[in-house]
Amino acid sequence: MFAYDCQDICNITLSITENTLVEKLTWNLLDLLSNRTSLYEYLQFSLSKPSNEFELNSTILKYRLLELDREKICQNISINDECSLQLEIFTQTSIIIIFKMIIIDENDWKPFFSQEYIHLNIQENRAINYRIQLPIAYDYDSIKYNIDHYEFLNNTDEIERIFQIEEFHGELRLKLIKKLDCETKNNYQLYIIAIDKGGFKSNIL
Repeated sequence: MFAYDCQDICNITLSITENTLVEKLTWNLLDLLSNRTSLYEYLQFSLSKPSNEFELNSTILKYRLLELDREKICQNISINDECSLQLEIFTQTSIIIIFKMIIIDENDWKPFFSQEYIHLNIQENRAINYRIQLPIAYDYDSIKYNIDHYEFLNNTDEIERIFQIEEFHGELRLKLIKKLDCETKNNYQLYIIAIDKGGFKSNIL
């Protein structure tokens, strides 16, 4: 015996991984409702308003864009927020269907620095723990896959003794852990990269 749960409002929620082939993003509403209401075989469907993302032909609902790209569809949301598309579908009865497609993130963005070279002037004999702000890298993936850490690409013993990369409240800083001596050495070349949680590496800062 079925315990039908669709009364006036019937919620259908699907979780789909981004970059799924659009040919697979087709659903028969009768199949989705078959165990939700005893009236499913008699329902007729129509969109409550035109949709840029979906089209409805009789009982068949299709995703109509060329690709399922989470970062394009939800480019204005926070990286922590859910990315989803929602559609309201009317029937000839009192039942209204709320179709929601949650788009699950894939690690398809590499982190990147918007600039590849900066010149820093630091006076010698600056105090230990002196910090100077650096540009951060960007990664448009969700928090599951975005930037994990930064590191020196040319991490020699000399660099390790003098410099440290520090992340603090969304800022990136270069920290002195030893005083600079211009007479000993008057310039350093530091190569910094960002690495995301999937192991992708950025361009070099």
